[in-house]
This record gives sequence, structure tokens and C-alpha cells, in this order.
Amino acid sequence: MHDSFLQAMNGARICTAAMALILAASGVFVAASQNPPPTKSDQDVLPAGPGKATTVKVCSGCHQVGIIASLRLTRDGWAVVVKDMVKEGATGTEEELAQVLDYLSTNFLGEAPRPINLNTAPAIDLESVVGLLRSEARALIAYREKTPCKALDDLKNVPGLDFKKIEAAKDRVVCIQP
Repeated sequence: MHDSFLQAMNGARICTAAMALILAASGVFVAASQNPPPTKSDQDVLPAGPGKATTVKVCSGCHQVGIIASLRLTRDGWAVVVKDMVKEGATGTEEELAQVLDYLSTNFLGEAPRPINLNTAPAIDLESVVGLLRSEARALIAYREKTPCKALDDLKNVPGLDFKKIEAAKDRVVCIQP
């Protein structure tokens, strides 16, 4: 009885091992079908240029590279995407990642947001884009009605306005005469 029990246990272990191998192999095939190697047509979506081959190499390990063609971002936006992709498992040397960033920001550049004109912007934009308090937005609007700004420094004279907020937003604001 002891021998038949051992034979049954060995048979069960062999079955378990065989099932584990089958499941592992099927997982590899499923993963391969979810992230197939880049195809010729997938690569054709990307324009020719310096860094294309590196971009395909680095990016195709995780997703189809054609996804890139649907996005338009600023260079800073692409830098964030590349950083996030590295966190998610994309691999490449620092030089390769720099090539990818250069390629993406050259070929898929989106428009940077247009700066708002402090002489015409509504209070909601002054609050949400510049970060002014409601009272500061009102003070700026009252001031510009009498004295529109010609340069950002003109706003140093606005009573009740923290000019540091204007300085902090200088890349998103302009003073254009209405």
C-alpha cells in the first residue's frame, strides 16, 4: 500500500509540474501577443529622422510605437512621458533616452499653451492661470482699466497685488495693449 501511495504522489507531482509548464508557456504567448514586436507598418507611422531607430527600440518593448504618433506634447511634456515610461520599465542608456526625447519633441511637438494677456484676461483666468486671489484679480482689473500694462514690471504698482505671483507666472502671461 505504501508503494502505490508513493506512485500516486509522484504522478500528482508530475501532473502539477506539467500544468505549471503549460501555464507558464501560455503566459509567455499571451504577453507576446499583447506586446508584439514592432511591425514594418507600425514603424512606418513614425517619420524618418535622427533617433527614430532608438525610439522604436526603447518604446516597442512596452507598447506599439504607433501610439506615439497620436500625441502632441511640448518638450517638457515629452520629458515627463519618457521619465514615466522608464519608471514603468522602459530601458535605455541616458544617451538613448536623450535621443528618444529629442526625436519625440522634434517630430510630435504640441503647441505650448498661449500666454494670457493681463490687460484683457477675465478674473477666472487671473485666478486659475496666474494663481491670484479673487481680491488680487479684482485689484488688477481695476488698475488695468485706468492704466493698461505695457510690461509685467508695470504691475509692481498695483495696490493689493502680490507681484511675486506675476513673476512666478511670467512664462504664461503677457502685457499686450488692447
